[in-house]
Amino acid sequence: MTIPPGQQDPYRNRKQGLSQNVMVACDFDMKFVHVHAGWEGSASDARVLQDALEHGFNVPPGKFYLVDAGYANTPQFIAPYRGTRYHLQEQGRVQQRPQCYKELFNLRHAQLRNHVERIIGILKARYPILKAATMFDIDTQVDTVVACCVLHNFIRLHNGDMTLPDRATMDINESNMHDEPDGDAKYKKDVMIFNNLRQAGNEMRDAMAMQMWADYIAKR
Repeated sequence: MTIPPGQQDPYRNRKQGLSQNVMVACDFDMKFVHVHAGWEGSASDARVLQDALEHGFNVPPGKFYLVDAGYANTPQFIAPYRGTRYHLQEQGRVQQRPQCYKELFNLRHAQLRNHVERIIGILKARYPILKAATMFDIDTQVDTVVACCVLHNFIRLHNGDMTLPDRATMDINESNMHDEPDGDAKYKKDVMIFNNLRQAGNEMRDAMAMQMWADYIAKR
């Protein structure tokens, strides 16, 4: 983002760049189902999620979203096990099968979340303005993110060309481009509402993971 000097500090992310923190929820048809934009780059993922829940974002009864390790694990937002191999690249490097229920759960979690990585990758490739500092006012910069997500959904709904990013030309000065943070590297301080739900989330995740492991062992 481009921010007036006197307002920059809250927008400075952990990479010391100026950005906004945007939370998105996606479905498996590569569409956005919720976009919550505009939070300062220094805001934690949990704080943004809490605000989204207070402003229209909801989880259908009996359902849950898969989230990355930057979030607390709760019954509505299932995160991978920390301290256990998580990313698909990590699983591939060791070239061996999962050794315990946690590794198996994290592998399958990563395979499903790969849909999220793909849709965000397509969005950034299709709309390079999302990675560029522009001279629009703050509100317009926030609206730009939402507009790009809406356009992406429109293209997807009408079976548009999803290969466009591979053929797109860069029409933005690369000197204005910067790396976007991928979320909190570590969940340093839980928001209380999520912290209170962690035990129930952990029990739910353990039950799912152990059932997966039992089925996996039975078929080996």
